[in-house]
This record gives sequence, structure tokens and C-alpha cells, in this order.
Amino acid sequence: MTLLRDAMRKVLMGWREDLSPSWQSLFAAVEPDFAAIPEELTFDPAEPVIPSRKGLPLIGAPAGAHIFRAFDAVTPKAARVLVVGQDPYPRISRATGRAFEDGALTSWTGSVAVSLQHLVQSALSLRLARPELAVNGGGWATIRGEVTAGTIALEPLGAYFDRLQMAHGVLFVNAGWTLTRFISGGGPEQQAHIALWRPLMTQLLKGLSDRDEGRIVFLLLGGFAQRLFKASGVETEAKRRGIWGLQVRAVAHPHPNTAAYFLKPNPLQAVNSALAAINSEAVLW
Repeated sequence: MTLLRDAMRKVLMGWREDLSPSWQSLFAAVEPDFAAIPEELTFDPAEPVIPSRKGLPLIGAPAGAHIFRAFDAVTPKAARVLVVGQDPYPRISRATGRAFEDGALTSWTGSVAVSLQHLVQSALSLRLARPELAVNGGGWATIRGEVTAGTIALEPLGAYFDRLQMAHGVLFVNAGWTLTRFISGGGPEQQAHIALWRPLMTQLLKGLSDRDEGRIVFLLLGGFAQRLFKASGVETEAKRRGIWGLQVRAVAHPHPNTAAYFLKPNPLQAVNSALAAINSEAVLW
């Protein structure tokens, strides 16, 4: 029997090698918290760690998927928006290493996760100046129909996330960067993975807000992301330094997997407004 914490130590040996030098520097002083994984949790090789390490793809995994995919082809200096999710998709074919990106999605007319539907509704509503697309979940049927008809142009999902990451400095990062055994509603392994990555997630929040000349907006989707941000102390420290609202801002919004998501104004518009307030260019969502 292999303990989950021991399995994660083995999987993550030399983890910084999967990051570029600039991200290695940002995470230089922190390590995953292996001790936060309860001793009673075990690891079954039949339920592997997803996503995998860089260069060690699992059979059936999306091309390019790895734990630190959210940091590829972008530097901390270029990061302008951090979108915080919760967990990877619980299937090898779907988890890419970027929050909300579904690696199994080959066509927008296929089966799309509700959370991704809602985010894309917000994006297209803003991009096309069509607020009716993001009034409620029903707007997705309109989008799918118009994509099929060719009246709405929507790039493939991977290209969409690549563009936001590389051209606009938008990072999509989950609170838990890995997953093994998954139980709907949140099982102990799920919570253990989130606890494992908490030191790096906290450092990411602090590191992006501590840059002398950098400007960052945090999009906190759901209560979990909002509590994580509050516990990080980023807002308190930014206020102490006099940069809160001037260089660092946060947008709190219900999680896109819930009906409450549409009860507040478009969160992507709110992010662009926050970027404007800190003298940073809008994102072409």
C-alpha cells in the first residue's frame, strides 16, 4: 500500500524543472506541503495523478497537458490577470493544467462543461456587445447555434486559452493543481491536493501582487477562491503598501458552475474595468 503523500513526493521530485527560470524564481522559497496530506489517504496507480508532469504524458491526455501548463509561454512580469478556479477536471482526457480548459473538447457544438459555457457566454457577450448572450444559461444554445451557422467566429478552445495566456497575460490556475481519486461534492483526496498546493498558490498570489511595477487583477470565481485570497493576506499587504486599487485589484464573483453566476454583472467586464483603473489594457476576451 502506497500513501498518497509518498506518491506525491515521488511524482513531484524536481518539480521546478517543469517551469521557466522566471517562475522558478517566483516559487524559489516554497515547496508543496506534503505533510498536509492526511496519513490515512492512499494512492492507487489505477487512479493516477492528473495532470501529469511535463514530458511524461498519461495515455489519453490532451497534447501539452501538464501540472504547470498555466505558466507556459508567459512570464510573471507579463501576467496581468489571474483567474482562480478550484480543481482540475477529474478525467485524464480533460485536465490540461489550466483552470476551466477542457482538453477533451474538440468542437464548440459538442458537450461543454457548464462552467466553461458560462465563461464563454460572458466573453462573447462582452466581445460582441450582445448582453443577451449572458443573461442566463440559455444563452449557450444561441451561441452554439450561431457558431454552427458561422455567424459567430469562435477559435478552438486550446487556441483561445493560448491567446489569452500568451497575448494578454491571463493565467487560469486552480487552487488544487493535481487530483487523484475524485468524489462528487468534494472527497478527502480532493481536499488533500488543495492543501498540498496551498503554499505555492499563496506565493503565486503574493508574488504577482508584490512586483514593484507590475499590475494585476485577481478574478476570484466562487467562495473557495475568495476565501483563499482572503487568507493569503494579499489585500491587507497591498493596502499597507498603498498599492491596493492602484496596482492590485480583485473581482469577486459566483462560480460559473452555479446559477448565481448570472445574478451579478459580467465578471469579465468587471476585470476590464479593474484593469482600466490600474492603467492596464483591456483583455480581448
